[in-house]
Amino acid sequence: MLLPGMGDLRSAYRHVVPLLVAAGLRVATLDLPGHGDSGISPVPVGQAQIARAAVALVERLGGPAVVVGHSFTPDSALLTTQLAPDAIVGAVAIAPWATTPTPSRLMAAITRLVTRTPMLWSLFYRSLHKAPPVDLAAHRRRIVASLRRPHGTDALVAMGTGRTKDAIGARATQVAPVAVVMGAADPDFTDPAAEARDYADATRGEVVMVPGAGHYPHAERPGETAAAILALARRVGWQVGARA
Repeated sequence: MLLPGMGDLRSAYRHVVPLLVAAGLRVATLDLPGHGDSGISPVPVGQAQIARAAVALVERLGGPAVVVGHSFTPDSALLTTQLAPDAIVGAVAIAPWATTPTPSRLMAAITRLVTRTPMLWSLFYRSLHKAPPVDLAAHRRRIVASLRRPHGTDALVAMGTGRTKDAIGARATQVAPVAVVMGAADPDFTDPAAEARDYADATRGEVVMVPGAGHYPHAERPGETAAAILALARRVGWQVGARA
């Protein structure tokens, strides 16, 4: 089960899905509440709400499952393993935030502007890639179209405030295996390797650094990202195919 990050669509995993399927996995991707085909959310979208949506889909499709989260949603992925431990047996955290920085007033104002403005969000999204895929422009156009719907930026704005990060506590109680995947050149972090280590330490996870990748290694380096997901699948006892 693949969960995109804030302001993104399930097609963020378009390059990873075929690799996982080729290795023998059944794969589902989920638009977050308030994003894409999930429609407009009537309440601010929090990490716990995302986790519950993922659990509901796993229960509908049938487990066992591994849940993958990116940037805003790794804590959601952790929480799914705790809400449904029999059905969800592992989590992958891609580009997770181990820290919760307090923005200055200026940065908070800039964040509000960017998250309320689809084209500015698209430009910011582009800036976080260090090895952009050839179809990034087309993917960004899909994001902009989704955000331009009536109330289409509501979920993104709420996420941008940081007040809906309500599953951080799941790190301290994590039992199921965790893999942390971080782009070695991720511009969102001053020290991506240290951020990955800190998140792994908090969740007893294992770190995989992806050389040359920015904040979206699943789009920039899908082979390495798929390999990390498959390695976690093997850790939980699944028989999967050749390494990506």
